[in-house]
Amino acid sequence: MRFDMLLTPGWWFILKLIWGGLGLGAVGVILIVLGRARGGVRWYRAIQKEMAALSLEAERSGEARQKAIGLVIGTCREISDSFSPEHVIDAERLFAFIRAIAACFFPHSERPELQVSLGQLIKGLDASLSRFDQILHRPGLKQLQSLNVKTVQTLYRWSNGLVQGPWAKWYLAHQKRLRRVFWLRLVILPDPVSWVLFLSRKLVILILLKNLLLDITLYIGKLAIDTFDQPNNRPAAEDPENIEETLEALSHADPTPTRGYDPEIAAIRHHLVGLTTVMFSDPTFQRWRTAVREAAEVIARRHFPNADHPLEEAAIGPLLNRTRSLLSTLGKGDSIFFVRYLYQTRIETLLQAKEISTRVLTPKVRGILKTAVAARGWIKWPLKLYRRLKRFSLPGIAADVGWVLGKKTALMLIYGRTFDQACTEMDVVYRQSAAMDKSGSRRPADSV
Repeated sequence: MRFDMLLTPGWWFILKLIWGGLGLGAVGVILIVLGRARGGVRWYRAIQKEMAALSLEAERSGEARQKAIGLVIGTCREISDSFSPEHVIDAERLFAFIRAIAACFFPHSERPELQVSLGQLIKGLDASLSRFDQILHRPGLKQLQSLNVKTVQTLYRWSNGLVQGPWAKWYLAHQKRLRRVFWLRLVILPDPVSWVLFLSRKLVILILLKNLLLDITLYIGKLAIDTFDQPNNRPAAEDPENIEETLEALSHADPTPTRGYDPEIAAIRHHLVGLTTVMFSDPTFQRWRTAVREAAEVIARRHFPNADHPLEEAAIGPLLNRTRSLLSTLGKGDSIFFVRYLYQTRIETLLQAKEISTRVLTPKVRGILKTAVAARGWIKWPLKLYRRLKRFSLPGIAADVGWVLGKKTALMLIYGRTFDQACTEMDVVYRQSAAMDKSGSRRPADSV
């Protein structure tokens, strides 16, 4: 075919049709990209705007807060630049993140995360609820609400395999250069990889999941900064008058569970906050976390009896909504019995009961303790035992025993109430997730 034939009216018309078809195809692809990306882009822009405001706040802040803000922004940017940021969904990493923020304000403390009072923690949780509500109303979140944990893990395994491909490695190596060339990336003229990303539904979901992780990380970071960057309340003095006042208030608390349990969960709760545990061992956060996980497995298995991994059946929508409910309850302190001393006491001080319990709970004291419990019921025993020791022993021993038992009782009440509330919320999460599964509103992993 000679080149001059292409200049004839017939061929020229055909070329125009081809170019017109390609143009329409390109417009259609752009519309598809923008349609799928719209919610995710608006979500991402909102987060970036909040991070920019946080950076401006750092310029006007003191050294400690400035350092903490830099840590939060740095962590968020690490997630934003990651191709597969599922590594942040880890309790230990989250705890290390919070501890690092606390260390900015308490650099000389061995346990900086424990240097706040219960009152400060409750105040911080309550103030953070409006920020958590923003997450629940983000554009694009609706596409994630029906996904369960199992689907999310399947998508991340798929994406990890994708990242190992040669084209992905090349893209990661030249990512910054491509971003400079295609400066309107994800808006009008995406770079080639972004076209592929948004034309794949799986990758659209992965990008929305990254936004969610980024948003939650920013929320936790700001909550931690505001909680740790508060004027420290003067700790309540541990004098005899305060001891008796605190133990008197604790003796009126109701230690019974706030809900009925089946025998399996009741046994888990008793192991966590039962009398034997409080008397002869140390209530710790690790014990509480283990108990909550064991209860979650029981609850999940009840709602998903045929699932191989019932814990992974929880859907994102119910998880976020019930987390908000739990934060609201803890933020108001409605389900936990607090006395003035406990509200003002640092968490570290409460946990110091572990360090002195061996010294003060001698065999003789334990014998008196068992007699007091048998006669009056366990919630009354700290006050009764303190008064008895005060009459028949040295005042120093009575004071030590009183504070140890008071702190242990307070921890037991806190762990018991928060365990009850967590079980209530988990039951709703798995019940709603099961209802979504039965109604067909939840997509399986292979359909995403």
